[in-house]
Amino acid sequence: MRKGMRKAASFSRWSLLLGVACGLAMLPVANRAARAEAISMSLSVNGGPLTTIDGLATISMFPTQSYTISDIAGLNTLLTGDGSVYQFSSLGGSSTTFPGTSTGGTLDLTGGVLIPAGTLVPPGQSLSITETLTGFTTPSGPSGTVSSSSSATFNEAGTGNFHTANSSFNGIPTPSYMVASSSSLLPNSSTGSASAPILPFAPLPYELANSISFSLISSGASDQFGVSVNATATAIPEPASVVTMLIGLPLPLVGLAWLRRRRAVVENS
Repeated sequence: MRKGMRKAASFSRWSLLLGVACGLAMLPVANRAARAEAISMSLSVNGGPLTTIDGLATISMFPTQSYTISDIAGLNTLLTGDGSVYQFSSLGGSSTTFPGTSTGGTLDLTGGVLIPAGTLVPPGQSLSITETLTGFTTPSGPSGTVSSSSSATFNEAGTGNFHTANSSFNGIPTPSYMVASSSSLLPNSSTGSASAPILPFAPLPYELANSISFSLISSGASDQFGVSVNATATAIPEPASVVTMLIGLPLPLVGLAWLRRRRAVVENS
């Protein structure tokens, strides 16, 4: 009896210490989650370094995360100064699920890019956009999937004009994929997608990102684009599911587990 009481007291002390340790460990996460986060965007012209363009945008964090380039003229002047033939008609991003829901965390990037008519297009011209948002706190789980999807509407038919895209979860990227013009219709639309496993689905809070790189080869070409990332966690089985799984186990295994538990109880009593 005394042995059982000593074990109970020891277990209570251990539980208290574990609870305190877990609470202290969660403080940095809670503080970071409470801090306001905002969508950020950067550009790379012709393979050069990333340039943050947040100063040209109107950024809203409540009730929905949104990012809109309000100074398109200023953005296009910046591109011209960097030696780019590309110009934007619009550019923005949003997350209607921030900081995440039970089914997933999402981040969207949309806009329109073009090469003005009459512009000479030198070889090797490229333009890339990277969009990021940190601070997602749900969902969570032992594993999951990060998925990327992209669409494009081109104003020119035939092969040659395209963009490549990918997305990431905490730096874990999906494969890059191409969305290209091909139809004889004007305008013509295309889509693409890719996904990658997340092992583990951690740490929290997490970051989502979208990246897109354009390749328009002719004067007057345009691409109305969109890229979306969705991070989903693998669901933890409910108690009923666990019971169902156990029922499906071979009877000898279930009996062996019961005997071991019974022996442990007898030895400790």
